[in-house]
Amino acid sequence: MSEIELPETGEYAAHLRNSLAKVLKSLNKKREKQLQELAETDRVEWYRQIADSLLADPGQAPRGSAKIVVLNVHTQEIEEVSLNPKFDYRGNAGLLYKKARKGARGGDINRKKIAATTAAIAEHETLLGELDAALSDADDRKTLDCIARIENFLGLPASGTVRQGMPAGPERITRVPYRHFSFDMWEVFIGKNNTQNDELSTRFARSQDLWLHVAGHPGSHVVIRRPKGAAPVPADIVEKVASLAVWFSKAKHTSYAGVHVTEARFVHKRRHAPPGEVVAERCREVRVAPRSPHEFFPTLYDGDDESED
Repeated sequence: MSEIELPETGEYAAHLRNSLAKVLKSLNKKREKQLQELAETDRVEWYRQIADSLLADPGQAPRGSAKIVVLNVHTQEIEEVSLNPKFDYRGNAGLLYKKARKGARGGDINRKKIAATTAAIAEHETLLGELDAALSDADDRKTLDCIARIENFLGLPASGTVRQGMPAGPERITRVPYRHFSFDMWEVFIGKNNTQNDELSTRFARSQDLWLHVAGHPGSHVVIRRPKGAAPVPADIVEKVASLAVWFSKAKHTSYAGVHVTEARFVHKRRHAPPGEVVAERCREVRVAPRSPHEFFPTLYDGDDESED
C-alpha cells in the first residue's frame, strides 16, 4: 500500500491551520454554552430560599397557582415565582429542593467540563501560534516540525513528516478499507460490516496485534496494530480503543459495556461459521463507556458511526 505524499508544505500547513481554527471556534462556543449552564446552576441557593419561603407561609401558594408573589424569608424581598399548578405548596417546595440538589451536582460537573474545555482551547491556541510563527519566518524545518506535532495532536496519519516513535516504511498503513485512526504510534483499524470483520480479524491482523470486540453485543471487530518487537500497548490506549469498540456496536447507547481484549493469534474462525462470527480465546475484559471518534478526532472524523453487522 502506498504512502500519502506530502503536499506542498505551505498549502498543507494552511489546511491544518484552518482545521485547528475550526475546532478552536467550536471549543469557544462549547465553553460559552457551558458557562451559561453554570450560571443556571448558580440559582441553587435561590431555589432553596423559595422552597423555604413556601413552607414558611403555605397560604402564598394554593394548589392550581401557576405564578405567585412570595416573600423570600431569607432576603425579605418580594419575588415572583412560577409554580407547577398540579401541586400544592408542599409539592412545589419539593420540586424546588430537587432542582437545588440537581443544580449542586451539575455545578461541580460543569466546572470540570469548563476546565477541560479551557485547557483544550489553550492547546489549540498554542499550536496555532507556533504554526503562524513558523510560516511567518518562512522556515521550512520549523513548519514541518509543527505540521508533525499538529498531525499527532489531531490524530491524523503522518503525511510524510517523521514523528518520534512512529514506525516508518511498510509499517505505516495509510489507505485501507476499514475505519482507520491513530493514537500516537498506535494504528487502529475497525471493521465496517461482517465481511470486513472476518477479513480484519483472520487475514489483516498480525499475530502480535491486539484484537477487541464488545462483549455480549453485535459490533465491529477492532485491531490495534502492534509492530513486531514493540512494547505492549499502554493501558490508556487500550481503554480509548475499547471505548470506540463500544461506540461501533449495538451497545453504543449504554452507559458502560465490557470489551474483550486478546492478541489476534488467539482469534480464529470455525468452519462454516456465519460472517463476522469468530472464536476469541485468552480474553481479558475492560469496562468502558462508549466514546465517539469525533471526541478524539474532531477534524478527521466524517460521521460514519454505524457498524453494519
